[in-house]
Amino acid sequence: MIYAMRSATYDTDILEWSEQQASALRNLARTRHDLSNELDWENVAEEIECVGRSEFAAVRSYIRQIMIHLIKAVSAPQTELILHWHKEVRGFHSELIDRVTPSMIARLDIASLWRRAIKDAEVDLGEHGQAVTPALRRECPLIAAEIADPDFDFLHAVEKIRAQIGRDTSSI
Repeated sequence: MIYAMRSATYDTDILEWSEQQASALRNLARTRHDLSNELDWENVAEEIECVGRSEFAAVRSYIRQIMIHLIKAVSAPQTELILHWHKEVRGFHSELIDRVTPSMIARLDIASLWRRAIKDAEVDLGEHGQAVTPALRRECPLIAAEIADPDFDFLHAVEKIRAQIGRDTSSI
């Protein structure tokens, strides 16, 4: 029964699993001197942790790419561009859904990702003589769970951000 619990953790949360396994290996290396000295326990633990960190980095990247495309769609609302960005976001989101785990959602620094996405969108739009809308909030208008939701809708998120911008500018 214990094996099934460990396997389920691996299957459902690779980041948490990798950290637990690395910790267990380090603990064994410290406390069980009767185990083989031929294993490089610290580097084996580090490699297992790296699996989780790598998946987490991919999740952060997909979320940032989705945010960049949201910012561009809000800032440069040409229909043909939005359709292109929507298609790209479907691919990013599909990859995100395949990789994201509950512990990753809890650890995402969504504010930092949003700030980086704004900078990246500024560069992308600037290359085409466009700019990020000045009314765009510097705080992220979405939460990580919304973006990672299997039912995330890019066009709905664009409209939500536009509506928020409209509310912010109408109260001035």
